[in-house]
Amino acid sequence: MRYIIYLLVPVFFWSCEQTEFVNTGYKLVFEDNFNGETIDESVWNFETGTGCQYGVYLDGWGNSELQYYKKENATIQDTVLQIEAKEELVTFTHCNGQIQTRNYSSTRMNSKNKFDFIYGKIEASIKMDIKNGAWHAFWMLPSYPQQTWPDSGELDIVELSSRDGSIFFAGTMHHSGPQLGNEIDYNNDLGFFDDFHLYTLEWDRSSVRWYIDNELFHTVTKSSLSSLEENWPFSSEFHLILNTAVGGNLGGTPEFEGQSQYMLVDYVKVYQKISQ
Repeated sequence: MRYIIYLLVPVFFWSCEQTEFVNTGYKLVFEDNFNGETIDESVWNFETGTGCQYGVYLDGWGNSELQYYKKENATIQDTVLQIEAKEELVTFTHCNGQIQTRNYSSTRMNSKNKFDFIYGKIEASIKMDIKNGAWHAFWMLPSYPQQTWPDSGELDIVELSSRDGSIFFAGTMHHSGPQLGNEIDYNNDLGFFDDFHLYTLEWDRSSVRWYIDNELFHTVTKSSLSSLEENWPFSSEFHLILNTAVGGNLGGTPEFEGQSQYMLVDYVKVYQKISQ
């Protein structure tokens, strides 16, 4: 989710009926059902601030985003993770030492150095609010990149934003060549986002496949482009990321009207083949 990318969507009764993935060729290696009273920090890190700590060009998280990320905007309610993006004045000391403010806050959390992995079937049951300015994402970055972005690779399992009344809902791959993704048109079926849906990525040595509710909607293989064959950055450990940004290149102008926007996550699971 660090520049233009594509990806995905969304109360409670439906999510509880998700069919658990069963395949004797896979084993479950990671699972968070958010059953505790608080988020398990042995599993998740919280990235806070405006991104300036990663360099001047990443202030605004590389996308001109408007939010200040806070740990407090992520809570667990009825065994569901809630990431809340809301209007509020946040005053803070910027990396340049100056006092600054932001008008929005949200949460960004990742599993780096707590759960890093290579290859697998990654899935999450998610529901996301649709409002201009909210930009939700479930995605992955390399944990120990040997190149700069985007050459180091990025896998966006699902992204959802509404910008100027147009829904952006997609799954995307970033690498040294052109971004590769598939955008789905749900502009005339907004009821789809009233429920939880299952978003899945299958990642192996030579291909990546995206699914929504177990239906394949996009595939990229190593042989898809010469730039991928020459630089396939998806053969090292990656980590999971969940966040809701506000505004930015994909979020557009926020129109929250005092109403918080939520990304709700029922569970996150990762399976790996018994024989990789």
